[in-house]
Amino acid sequence: MRSVSLTMFRFFTVLVFGFPLLTAHAQENSPFSRYGMGDWNQGQHINSRAMGGLGAAYADGLSNNNGQTINFMNPATYSNMYLISYDIGLTFDSRTLRSNSPDGKFVSNNLIPSYFAIGIPINKARNIGMAFGLRPLSRVNYSITEVGRAAGDSISNLYQGSGGLNQVFLGLGKRWKGFSVGFNTGVNFGRKEVSTYVGFINDTVTYNKSKSTSLTNFSSFFLSGGAQYEFTLKTKTYAAYKTVNKYLVRLGLSGNLGSNMNATQDMNHTTYYYSALGVVSTIDTVYSKNNIKGTITMPASYAAGITFRKTTQAPRGLFDIWSLGAEYTATKWSDYRFMGLTDQVADSWMFKVGGSFSPDPVSGRSAWGVVNYRFGFFTGKDYVDADGNGLKIVGASFGTGVPIRKWNNYNNQFAIVNTSLQFGKRGDSKNNVTEGFVRLSFGLSLSDLWFQKRRYD
Repeated sequence: MRSVSLTMFRFFTVLVFGFPLLTAHAQENSPFSRYGMGDWNQGQHINSRAMGGLGAAYADGLSNNNGQTINFMNPATYSNMYLISYDIGLTFDSRTLRSNSPDGKFVSNNLIPSYFAIGIPINKARNIGMAFGLRPLSRVNYSITEVGRAAGDSISNLYQGSGGLNQVFLGLGKRWKGFSVGFNTGVNFGRKEVSTYVGFINDTVTYNKSKSTSLTNFSSFFLSGGAQYEFTLKTKTYAAYKTVNKYLVRLGLSGNLGSNMNATQDMNHTTYYYSALGVVSTIDTVYSKNNIKGTITMPASYAAGITFRKTTQAPRGLFDIWSLGAEYTATKWSDYRFMGLTDQVADSWMFKVGGSFSPDPVSGRSAWGVVNYRFGFFTGKDYVDADGNGLKIVGASFGTGVPIRKWNNYNNQFAIVNTSLQFGKRGDSKNNVTEGFVRLSFGLSLSDLWFQKRRYD
């Protein structure tokens, strides 16, 4: 077991140091990321994404066919940890932007890290667990060109932005029989840089081009929490097969408090020209002010859900057979302020339904019979309100959780490959610009039993 544990540790270490590099090379170009904190990732685990985004009432880690994953959307689930687990995720994101006036189409493809996390059972006898990790929450990355007329000449505007919000978190969870609670805390941090380039296109008088930039760095502590309660509706015992079937209901609630992030902003307005090498060179500084102190007010949010599921206790272990759930989430983005200013954002909400099933996990005769198949649907209102007409979201998802066969001498090790495919659309006929999206996500959950005394050497 030592050799496999060491391999897992090395793999995870490589991922940790490579995570920022993957983030730096994401080349999304979405005009919607210009507003608020950018494109909000939601930050769900890949299992949740495959089930429409369910998180408040979702949990696993107590069944042999699910392995053990870290649901950081509801820290109450950390109380289920019974093995040390590593969770990592990566997403291929494809966007298709369509504009009605002027008529146009743009496609961007990006490889984006989703999260990495470690879960640890602190005290299995008392059902206390913890988790910590890093995940990106939002991305700002756009480049938009606009050509118009001013003072009898043509004028070109180039709007660019980059940055995003990230989170380092640490959480604890505790369970008393069917009731569990938990919390996450840590630091939200990030940056947002926006630039506007203005240039006149004329035949007679020459005007200097202008450049306006602002760079804002921000960070703050955060606190979020959650609770779950699960109870049994019905139990069936089959003595001949030595199996017990249970039908259970789990209720879940999670949310985070609103917070103020401390921010520091640098602002510059200059005139410039392009050198022979195409490099932007400053002519004169019109205005410059650095180290402007301010705050960014982040809104409170909550999620409430319910999940029904069936489990089977057999001689081979405990298995999840199927689950079906629904969830509602809401965020009060009307409270959002950036350096004291409002933005084109509005209160958002989302309704999600999803489920999973495994055809034959109990017998284990078929490799595909032990796979968890997941599906979901989601619809709601996005927080971006660029044109005043709102931005409707609708989409569907499906995915799998494929257990990797474990060898007999590694009985305490589990490895699950999770996949998710989400597809949908932001905007409808009311909006001039709409965005279709396809997100293909891959995750790996590795669990092992560490810190055990050797019996043989």
